[in-house]
Amino acid sequence: MVKRSSFGETKLTSIGFAMPLDFPSEAYEKTSGILVKYKDTHPTQWVSFGLGWRGLKNRYRAMVEYNEEFTQSIKKHGNSPPFEERYKQEKALFGFFVSAISTIECFFYSTYLVGAILKPDRFTSDFESLKYLYPQNVMEKFVANFHGEALTGKMKECVDDHMYIGMRDMRDVLSHRGELPRSFYRGGERNGMATMPTNPKDTSDLWRYDFSIDENTTATYHQWLYETLKGLTSAAADFCEKTMACKE
Repeated sequence: MVKRSSFGETKLTSIGFAMPLDFPSEAYEKTSGILVKYKDTHPTQWVSFGLGWRGLKNRYRAMVEYNEEFTQSIKKHGNSPPFEERYKQEKALFGFFVSAISTIECFFYSTYLVGAILKPDRFTSDFESLKYLYPQNVMEKFVANFHGEALTGKMKECVDDHMYIGMRDMRDVLSHRGELPRSFYRGGERNGMATMPTNPKDTSDLWRYDFSIDENTTATYHQWLYETLKGLTSAAADFCEKTMACKE
């Protein structure tokens, strides 16, 4: 069963910002609380860290809101609504995947800056170094410099997961190529269903229409992101607590 989150039931105590119940607030605030000690000694790294860390919470909240918008529309109007409602569904679907992947990317960007404080010679924080930071790049940096750490393991699990890869590909196509078509079925095992391609980056003649459009379309990914972010932020908080204490 797909987990549903109640929105606006918890707040980040440091700023009083409403967040979904399933957001890992404790680990999130613990990490930023440790990093704030370096705002004067490492101002460039601190500002860049904050850029990503603030983005993480905003993108997660947006992801939850888009998930609820899409799911409620499907429940009320079905998978083949009139054009105006179809537009609303597509807008929510686009917003969901963009926000979900941005959540992950903001986390990895921020953790790169943690590395920049700990090992500035290995994690350079000049303009060119920060220009093209992607989760895969950051994970490889941590494998090379913090091998064996729980955080490094969680990073690798995330970028290797088929759920992340599927969300990333969907984000890329919706952002850069346009709106994917839906295939509708009448009769047979898929009667009443609607699907989209599960391999949207391939050419259209190779598309496999196995991505179901229903009330679990975004909710399933929301559940994955919740569980993944919980593990990542918990590992990040523990990593910072251990390594920053050694640095001091």
